[in-house]
Amino acid sequence: MKRPPGVTPPPAGPPPAETPPASQDGRSTRRPVLRRPKREAASDVDAITEPIAVIPTGGATPPATDRPLRDPPPLPEVSIDPLDEAPGRSGGGESDDDPASKPWWLTRRTDPTVESEREAQKNLAHAERRRRRYERAEARRFTQATRTRRRRYLIALAGTVALVLLVVLTAYSPLLAVRTITVEGASRVDPAAVSAALDDQLGRPLTLVDFGEVKSTLETFPLIQSYVTEARPPDTLVIRIVERRPVVTVAVDGAFTLVDAAGVVVETTPERAAGYPIIDTAATPVDSPGFAAASSVLLALTPEFLAQVDSVSAPTPDSVTLVLTSGQRVVWGSAEDSALKARIVGSMISNPGIPNVTEYDVSSPEAPITH
Repeated sequence: MKRPPGVTPPPAGPPPAETPPASQDGRSTRRPVLRRPKREAASDVDAITEPIAVIPTGGATPPATDRPLRDPPPLPEVSIDPLDEAPGRSGGGESDDDPASKPWWLTRRTDPTVESEREAQKNLAHAERRRRRYERAEARRFTQATRTRRRRYLIALAGTVALVLLVVLTAYSPLLAVRTITVEGASRVDPAAVSAALDDQLGRPLTLVDFGEVKSTLETFPLIQSYVTEARPPDTLVIRIVERRPVVTVAVDGAFTLVDAAGVVVETTPERAAGYPIIDTAATPVDSPGFAAASSVLLALTPEFLAQVDSVSAPTPDSVTLVLTSGQRVVWGSAEDSALKARIVGSMISNPGIPNVTEYDVSSPEAPITH
């Protein structure tokens, strides 16, 4: 083949050897060496420079030229060292010290099968925990109503127990013991005497006061008709009493005794008390039904009308008779409709059209009679 002008052939001798760089582990690493041919000095070669023909695009025909085209330069030769292709060298295959190139039993690594089993067990345990959490969440959701109802029962039970404990502590607490006894509503009865009679209740808790004993003590006072007890925390016991109300006067052995509707002596005076009619106990004994009927009639009268009554008699419950201070008599009859009879008698007495009346008969309030 004819060599193009200006190109010198490569020398016939062997190319110089290149020293391969050393690897990190101290072993040499030889890489493929590209051997390039030596070029002679420009002074020894007659260089010929010729322009390169440009072929236009678009299918146009290149212009004709009388200069021949230059042949392409030859490719450089590559020299490959056979040692580089041996396995275990850093330039070609893997190193003998690489753990990835050795079997797992010759290294410190764990058996891949064991690692796979551990990973599978770990995933299984994680899935089991997730399943248990889901089951617990579902159980809580389905038992929400039951737990709410149970919580309400527990709250109610706790409130009841707390209330019972509070009551017990209050009942037996010395902080709520009786230290003062107050008597209210007494005019004829001595309040100090009543308080002294109830001294045995001092020091007891208010809730443990013996009301039966209080009743038996107050019954010893004949002027007390009824009473009401009140515990006033922290340490006061209040006794509200209702005294007996005298209704008639009884003359006994030159003295005058005020008695109530039950015949209990309320007061004894040497002279007759004003405002209370007198009754003849010889004709109307204190323990007779006539006395009870006469007392009921007197209790139904107004204070203004009662002040005009001088005496009363009732041999029988249906024959109650009143004698006024003016000397006029009032035939009352029984104690029934006493309030109506009192209004009728009052209107008849104040009526100036009925003069010279000595007796008013209202035993039948629908048809009163005057005499």
